[in-house]
Amino acid sequence: MKSLHSNILKLMNQIINQIAANIHKFTFSNHDFTRCRKLNAVDLIKLILNMGAGSLNTELFKAFPDINFRMTASAFEQQKAKLKPACFREIMIKLSQAKTEPQLLDKQYRVVAIDGSDFDQPFNPQSENVMQGKDSRIYCQIHVNALYDVLNKLYLDLIFQPRQKMDEREAAVTMLKKLNKQEKDFLVLMDRGYSSFNLIENCNRLKHCQYVIRTKANKGPGGAIKEIAAMPNRECDLDLSCHVTSLHRYYLTHKNTEPLLHLILHKKRHYKKVRSKNTLDQRWDFEDFCNVKCRVCKFRINSPGAADEWEVLITNLDRKQFPLERMKEIYHLRWGIETSFRELKYDLGGVQFHSKKRSICIYGAVCSLRYV
Repeated sequence: MKSLHSNILKLMNQIINQIAANIHKFTFSNHDFTRCRKLNAVDLIKLILNMGAGSLNTELFKAFPDINFRMTASAFEQQKAKLKPACFREIMIKLSQAKTEPQLLDKQYRVVAIDGSDFDQPFNPQSENVMQGKDSRIYCQIHVNALYDVLNKLYLDLIFQPRQKMDEREAAVTMLKKLNKQEKDFLVLMDRGYSSFNLIENCNRLKHCQYVIRTKANKGPGGAIKEIAAMPNRECDLDLSCHVTSLHRYYLTHKNTEPLLHLILHKKRHYKKVRSKNTLDQRWDFEDFCNVKCRVCKFRINSPGAADEWEVLITNLDRKQFPLERMKEIYHLRWGIETSFRELKYDLGGVQFHSKKRSICIYGAVCSLRYV
């Protein structure tokens, strides 16, 4: 990629040396890494970043073939315990801010994708990540929410959540607000699990945010927004305005006279047995009455009669600059984050943890992704 640093290994070494020079910002004690040991701060960070899928002893053997320089697994664990996960987050941030010219869409938009993926930890009964799976097994699992630059193959932000308490939409809002502070235009791509009135309106009100969100096209439990479900089965490109309220009494009084009215975020949900996932927001950040506006693009993706015959995208992109045919191409870019998760988990050994700390190994794998 043109946007990658011409010498990524040299850049990585510079960042690691900067971190090591200020290592006390990333340790639990000011006394850490003050004594001369076999494994200093620089070598420790590089070792964690370069670990593969082997056992800890195997990785130490590969990293230090000379027995005179090799430490025991116990010594490695003691040194690693001195580091905060923030050390690797800082490396990730510095890599993303490296002084290179990022590839932009139409020389204007940085294209990012948001998605989540699950990682299994070594079992720890005291962990906040303990959960019971559908097979009744008890294990530890982390849900990682990622903000990924798909054109430059670069992770920009991560948010960790216990799997059983994950909230992908809340994590997405948090990351988008942080990205918006950089005062640069960006285009975010999200799959249909993120479609909600609250997230759409948050994106509408962020100054530098353009978005493309896939949403459901059909009716049924957990189905599409009613206005989208009512669209004809043909290619469409139209503007949609939904009247949203958080007032239960107002909704009951006016729902028959205001067909575009939606009720969200009310404690008593007994009045309706089945609610659209798009309407059932866990949060609403705005006033009691709001018009949520967006552009809706509907196009065919499979042959007539297939289960997923139609695709629907919600966006605020300009119709003239981004016609329907181009919208298909733009959303296809989102697949880059899926490919990245696969590389992170399997090519880089991201599913093989060498730590019980929930963040340190994932940040390490994310930093290593810049090498590929």
